[in-house]
Amino acid sequence: MAHRPAVVGSHHAPASRLDGAFWLVLVLAGACLGLVLATALRGGFSSGSSGGGTGAPSQPSVAGLASAASSVDPASFLYPTVRAAPAIALTDPDDQTQTLASMRGGTVLVFFGYTHCPDVCPATIGVVEQVMAAYGPGIRTLFVTVDPERDTMTWLKEFDSYRSTQFTALTGSDDQIRATADAWNVKYARVDTGVVGAYSMSHTADVFVVDANGQLRAHFPFGTTAGSMLATLGMIASVPATATPQQTPPVPTSAPAGGGLQVEVDSTSIWAGGPSPLILALSGPAGPLNDTTIRPTVQLIGTDGTPAGNPVAAIPVQPPGVVAVSYVASVTIPAPGWWHISVSATPGSVALSGTTDIAALDPGTSASIGSAAPVIHSPTLLDVAGDVTQLSTDPIPDLRLYQQSTSDVLGAHQAFVLVFDSAKFRVTSACGKALIMARYLEDRWPDVPFIHVEPFRYDVVTDTPVLEGSLADPTLTDAANAWGIGGAPWGPTSMPWVFVVDDHGVVRAKYQGVLGSDDVDVLVALIEQGG
Repeated sequence: MAHRPAVVGSHHAPASRLDGAFWLVLVLAGACLGLVLATALRGGFSSGSSGGGTGAPSQPSVAGLASAASSVDPASFLYPTVRAAPAIALTDPDDQTQTLASMRGGTVLVFFGYTHCPDVCPATIGVVEQVMAAYGPGIRTLFVTVDPERDTMTWLKEFDSYRSTQFTALTGSDDQIRATADAWNVKYARVDTGVVGAYSMSHTADVFVVDANGQLRAHFPFGTTAGSMLATLGMIASVPATATPQQTPPVPTSAPAGGGLQVEVDSTSIWAGGPSPLILALSGPAGPLNDTTIRPTVQLIGTDGTPAGNPVAAIPVQPPGVVAVSYVASVTIPAPGWWHISVSATPGSVALSGTTDIAALDPGTSASIGSAAPVIHSPTLLDVAGDVTQLSTDPIPDLRLYQQSTSDVLGAHQAFVLVFDSAKFRVTSACGKALIMARYLEDRWPDVPFIHVEPFRYDVVTDTPVLEGSLADPTLTDAANAWGIGGAPWGPTSMPWVFVVDDHGVVRAKYQGVLGSDDVDVLVALIEQGG
């Protein structure tokens, strides 16, 4: 999501020198890499290839890797159907264009992240470096930044100097990276913290596998061990695949389609079934459209070119202290999957139009947008005699998030934001980021209650929470069950979830997994202005 600069200015020019955050990342990455390489050396990795020029992995002799791999079926990481990997054409730290297509003949690991990431990205880098060391020749890793503002070519050149020669970091323009991530179905969003320059990025953290023929074969969720990855790579190398004929989803693009209007969809979760809000950023030949008098129209179109439903008017929204204007259209999407939208706007006397593609999610059993919010009492500090350890696994909890129950604010006819997230029990790489978002936004919206509920049941032993069940199959709290977030197709490990409810008790928006502070900021502003 493109960040919307505030009036007071939260953007800075990319740093010309590497600051402490970068070195912290390097230390963490080095620690992860050192640990895994030490393990490898103790077990005696073989660094040679077993298949001449085929790029087949050598058989690691490390008992720990074999044990880790045997605990998970390697085939579980394979895609059920095989298709050509989406294109990548971005810029390396030497200002040269690197393409995925030019790397045919060897295995390529692809993942998206950013260098200022304090945890997920350094850990992932450590694992893929371990995998490449064990695999031997014939494998490369492409790291695509989702933070081009800070990850400049100068910055990435220094970053790459600490990596294996088989590892390449790539950057590009905001539009190039957004289009590339969309094609890979990777979501990312900026999460502001309220500290200038200290924002984080929430992002999909899977590692994707592209085989020697350019086919997308597997993906590894964050936390997959090097042993499991190597076992799956071995299966891929030993059984070449032929692409299965199938309908290829459109490659998303925000480029104008003959009408001079560039359309960027800033919503990180778009839902089928109900009136899902689409947050749009629009630009014309003269630059961004930041005009609150414009009422663009949005037409949903099927992949066959047939219009679906009637055009919908988008409402201009400008949150307080923000320069950019967002345009929010509530579009009813009949079914999950890929769709087109056509947008028309008339700034002044100039009629503009443009198109882009969107992917609608299956809402499953989660509370429906446009329906009444579930009436259930979420626990508050009053319910636990002020013992916040009964309510939150956050090591430094914000007590404002536990003052009111959802039943309280529904009864008082207040708009509110409900956050299901866990700082301790992280089942996805996005866990904990929604809590960061809530702290930032409750300062911006002091009259709007932000309520945090732990999604999983846990017991407290002194000050250490103990999970009921396991991270693979956790037990949901009553509130989480009432909001339906554990049902198919998502399941209890799909956290975090965030719901935005208006003062009539109607669910106006919901977000799953990766989300940015701008998503909720715009929706709260829309409700506050009566939209």
